[in-house]
Amino acid sequence: MSLPRGAARVRAAFARATGEGRCALIVYLVAGHPDEATSVAAACAALDAGADILEIGIPFSDPVADGPVIAAAGHAALAAGGGVDGAARVVRSLRRAGYRQPLLGMGYLNPLVARGRRATLVELAAAGLDGLIVPDLPAGEDRQLEREAAHSGLGMCFLVTPNGSDARIEHAIRASTAFLYVVPLYGVTGARDRVATTTVPLLERIRAATAGRVPVAVGFGVSRAEHVRELATAVDGVIVGSAIVEALAEGGPSSVKAVVTSLVGGAARAIR
Repeated sequence: MSLPRGAARVRAAFARATGEGRCALIVYLVAGHPDEATSVAAACAALDAGADILEIGIPFSDPVADGPVIAAAGHAALAAGGGVDGAARVVRSLRRAGYRQPLLGMGYLNPLVARGRRATLVELAAAGLDGLIVPDLPAGEDRQLEREAAHSGLGMCFLVTPNGSDARIEHAIRASTAFLYVVPLYGVTGARDRVATTTVPLLERIRAATAGRVPVAVGFGVSRAEHVRELATAVDGVIVGSAIVEALAEGGPSSVKAVVTSLVGGAARAIR
């Protein structure tokens, strides 16, 4: 079965990183935070600094999987008029500026349903989005949405957690056309001081289950270059969110560029 075009672009980014002897770096930012122009500037800074893939958060009023940093950024973006439309504008701005790296939308199911799923997916794909991460949608729970996403050319990334059964993990592997998103700990997003000792064994278990069928990326709690360095040999990609959002809030796009540059260096050093 052929992959949706967006999923193929995401997988190509992972393949390029692997060919260069490193893991892929995936960076998350909230569309419209602290305002739309600044969020676009921050995204440009992250991509210029070497992010392989950009996750663009779609603000939502009840972000159950997000910790305080990302939740606050999303609420601020909503208060400023952000949402699905704003995320689409950010994507279009990046494409018009010439950025070709894969762009993923990370957002909850409710805004997609409320706005009209099929039309929203088509619009996001037309804007230049390559895939979706819907953290409150388990693989297989909405086959119609999976089909609509594929028909629109969008890849899908489903989440797996430490308590996931072998059967649930297999469902997520088969449904994830772009990459498989591993959440290595319980709780919400947010920077942690260290990588949990259970993370690498979990990644080894899941990579063995995928048997090369789909790239595997790990997020939630990863915030520093040393975390990337520790994880890079155990996974195809590392996702950093809260640390990037916090850097933007504290120091603007230039701080985002500095943090991403550090993270890229960590990924490269980890596997030399």
